[in-house]
Amino acid sequence: MKTYQSQTKDKKKNFFARHKYAIAVVVSVLVIAAVITLSVVFTLPEKKGNGGAVIDPPNTPADTTPTVVLPMKNAEVGMEYSDQKLVLWETLDLWQWHPAVDFVGSGDVVAVLDGTVKTVEKTTIDGNVVTIEHDDGYVSVYKSLGSEVTVKAGDKVKAGDKIGTSSTSMMSELKTGDHIHFELKKNGDYVDPATLLPLDQDK
Repeated sequence: MKTYQSQTKDKKKNFFARHKYAIAVVVSVLVIAAVITLSVVFTLPEKKGNGGAVIDPPNTPADTTPTVVLPMKNAEVGMEYSDQKLVLWETLDLWQWHPAVDFVGSGDVVAVLDGTVKTVEKTTIDGNVVTIEHDDGYVSVYKSLGSEVTVKAGDKVKAGDKIGTSSTSMMSELKTGDHIHFELKKNGDYVDPATLLPLDQDK
């Protein structure tokens, strides 16, 4: 009985001795497989709700609201837009409609929106005038500018870029003093600038 056990132990020792390289390979393969499995498990995306479906983070749309600024800083609103009733133009001593907002004060005049300068004109009645085309059918018109207009037709401007200075060049509004007569059109029609401009800001 002892002899049988001794032979069995010898056979086991001989088996491991003969196959030690094969056993080492198998163990290595098993270890590598375990490492790969754990790597895959820990790198899987997190699943939440919806029956285990992967939920991607929501796409936050970029803010596409255009920047709008006042044509002048620290100016007072003079004659307001009026297309429903006639208002008195003191210089002309006439009652007529006023398709604009007058910003009264001395200082720089800037583009209210990004756009392209369409025309730069010098007229007898309206003084120096700059017209700028914008997106969405908007066109802004700046009348009563001083003689030193800083843009020309075809220039690209950003909201807040200087285009000139206020003055008394608009003959039909001389009594208003230095100011900018600001008109706004959309798709060819006059609209109240107050519907676009942040008039609640400090003027």
